[in-house]
Amino acid sequence: MSHLSASALAAWLSETFRGLPSGIIFDCDGVVIDSRAANIEYYNYLREYLGLPKLTREQEDFVQAATVHQAMDAIFPRPLQPLLRDAAKKISYVRDIMPHIGCYPGLHDVLDFCRASGVLLAMNTNRTDGLDMLLDNCRLHGYFDPIVLASHVPHPKPAPDGALLILEQWKTSPEKVLFIGDSASDKGAAEGASIPFLCFQTDGLAPQSVSDFSTLLRAMKMCER
Repeated sequence: MSHLSASALAAWLSETFRGLPSGIIFDCDGVVIDSRAANIEYYNYLREYLGLPKLTREQEDFVQAATVHQAMDAIFPRPLQPLLRDAAKKISYVRDIMPHIGCYPGLHDVLDFCRASGVLLAMNTNRTDGLDMLLDNCRLHGYFDPIVLASHVPHPKPAPDGALLILEQWKTSPEKVLFIGDSASDKGAAEGASIPFLCFQTDGLAPQSVSDFSTLLRAMKMCER
């Protein structure tokens, strides 16, 4: 499945929203934050400490979309999990993990365009903590309101709880909002809340997908004309 061109994406946005959406919900990891390398580095360090082999590609894909607890349960045998606390103490997040994290090119241009156009911005992530440091590192403070963590709702993605909470706070209806994500859990959350879904980069996840933020920005500018 190929990604949409700017003109094709603009046509879909115009058909779906009759212009621009009134708000956009962003996933964090894999959409706003390029944290894949950092996650792999972190979990492989822990696995090496416990004498386990490095993550497989399938495991790498899973931990990128999962909550921390889901990832830990999936890639570490339960008898070894009590040892993870000692392993984690040897990792400096600032020294060892942050150098592997950044935001995707063109993201700030999209966010600034949305703010100037009156498009609301929110984040729905399966992270439970540590987000403030990432927002600082990537100069993203002040863009998203609300930011819904997994710990803020009874059920994290793929459940729609976080997306529904955002709709409630925005006091808007789902057909006016766009959800941008990169995983099946994002798609499930969007569909569960009846929100149109746009896939970011991941092939084969949804009919509507975009390869980068510069294409999204061109499409949104076309809709505004």
